[in-house]
Amino acid sequence: MSHFSTIILVPFVLAFLVFVLRFYSRESASSMRNLSFVLALITMTGAFGFLILRITDSLPSYGTVGFGIVGLALLATAITRMFML
Repeated sequence: MSHFSTIILVPFVLAFLVFVLRFYSRESASSMRNLSFVLALITMTGAFGFLILRITDSLPSYGTVGFGIVGLALLATAITRMFML
């Protein structure tokens, strides 16, 4: 495993920030049932899961690729939702 595999967390963090920004600015933080809030929770759960698996050395060799794809998908969803009205 590479020491650079923590770069996988960058899309998760960016997606989280965009979801939270949308939740507070456009949805007025009205309810925890809003999709932006739920997606922000899913994003942080994924990043936390990656860190736990990496710390315990339970992450399979293809795990970084899988988490990277999930992170990029969440980031694409966050950017798309940011420009939706």
